Amino acid sequence: MGADDFLKEVKLALDTDPLFDDPFITEFKQLSVFELTQAQHFASLYYPHILKTRLYQASALGSCPDEQLQFVLSDILYDEYGCGDNTRSHMQLYRNFMTAVGCQIKASKDYFVLPELAQYMHTMEQLTRNGDWLSAIAAVGFASEWPIPQYYSNLLQGFRKIPGITEDALELFSGHITLDVEHSQMIEAAIRPYLHNTDNQQRFSLGIKQNMQARRKFHAALHHQIFVKSD
Repeated sequence: MGADDFLKEVKLALDTDPLFDDPFITEFKQLSVFELTQAQHFASLYYPHILKTRLYQASALGSCPDEQLQFVLSDILYDEYGCGDNTRSHMQLYRNFMTAVGCQIKASKDYFVLPELAQYMHTMEQLTRNGDWLSAIAAVGFASEWPIPQYYSNLLQGFRKIPGITEDALELFSGHITLDVEHSQMIEAAIRPYLHNTDNQQRFSLGIKQNMQARRKFHAALHHQIFVKSD
């Protein structure tokens, strides 16, 4: 299979991943009101994930031998860190959301990390620090970028039902809907020359599979914590 056909299959598989029909996402689609206490619980449980995501990209950059892919990852990181403006970093935009729903911002070490999130972190750290560089690029450049517009669109359906929430407070999520399309296209163009043979395609697919499997387990834990335990 050629690189173009392979990438089409990869994108279709991500677009139709079971993640988008799981109980967690279904709740966000069907909510009539997203109670403030639930929003606060989500915001606090998700924060440790937000703090880590760009560190996987930095690790992948360090393991990648291709200069063009290094450039793309560094460009993505520049966006993530607010293009040089600390007040516009994606971590700060998320903290703006936390403040808007009434969370008090604490030191990062004081947040509870779900075991399933800890496993996701471990998977991504192993992939990007000690694993195959092509699988690492797949995990951080594709599995963590391509699904995000659809993913955040679903989350926004619920977030917009938080009493008193403003669009400014949701900037992190709404902004990624267009930004991560751009990021995915950049990665796709840079990785295409490496995806013309079966061995490399298998390596690439492995990174995506490991990311998405761990993410689905994290989703299941979030669903239980936010929607089941609160009933």
